[in-house]
Amino acid sequence: MWEHLVDRQKGIVNFTDELTRAIGRTRVLVAGAGGNGAVLDFLVRTGFQRFVIIDFDVVEATNLNRLPFLPDAVGKTKAEAWKEYLQAVNPACEVAAHCRKVTRNDEAWLAEVIAGVDIVALGMTDIEPNFLIPRVCHRLRKRMVVGPGTSNCWAVSTFTHEGKISLESVGRFGTEGIDARDIDYAAILPAFMRIYMFPGRAERLTPETLRRVQRGEIAPRNCKIFVSMVNAAACWEIIKNTAVMNGIALENTKVIEFPVVQVFDPFRGSAYYWDAARNRIGIPNWLSGKIRWHRLNR
Repeated sequence: MWEHLVDRQKGIVNFTDELTRAIGRTRVLVAGAGGNGAVLDFLVRTGFQRFVIIDFDVVEATNLNRLPFLPDAVGKTKAEAWKEYLQAVNPACEVAAHCRKVTRNDEAWLAEVIAGVDIVALGMTDIEPNFLIPRVCHRLRKRMVVGPGTSNCWAVSTFTHEGKISLESVGRFGTEGIDARDIDYAAILPAFMRIYMFPGRAERLTPETLRRVQRGEIAPRNCKIFVSMVNAAACWEIIKNTAVMNGIALENTKVIEFPVVQVFDPFRGSAYYWDAARNRIGIPNWLSGKIRWHRLNR
């Protein structure tokens, strides 16, 4: 089945036999199997077949608006539902499914799991795993791809963990060196949110809906159209990272390195880069390849 899945992408620029083989042997951890977990569908259909999944939740009927499950999956754990789905698409898939809620107490367990994979796709909603997983990835120098599923656009970046750049350093949380169990997560949440609140993101929701989501009165809003966009972005970013990690040259593209986030806004039909560390946006010039940066006053 794997050969059939990868056959029609052969001949597309960068999809060489060498990269295709690398995709087939790369082990991906997907942390968060809800809206962002839909990256699994893109990954398995581009030839990835080694997966680790972490999610504590169960499939609800409202999840069917964006996940490729049928109604009989409702009530199953998302981790197990994804395992069944992936192996239905490609029976050769190796899937380790962990139905577990990640908390501040799980650093040692996460380190063991992350050490066994090649790259991480982070798509959880709670602050503790969204803080802890990047910290562990940084320590282990494991590349991590992020794409906010509720951004309602194409948005993606890679934590390459080269040098000292990390989520904590860019966010200026003041948490470096503090035990994860002792951190005041409520205190760092506003700074954490600012990193991913790129220009225009808040405008995707009506003002009252935005307030209700921020107060926790309703679940975050999402739509299949936009969830598919962000997960396609994450899959493409994982493919590019797979090339880099295997020493394969990329043609006409490159990995988007955090603190820069690549954004395509389908509402305005425009593309730009968001530099979360310098509070600026970059407008790319298609003809020259150059980026014109503008600092924001906000």
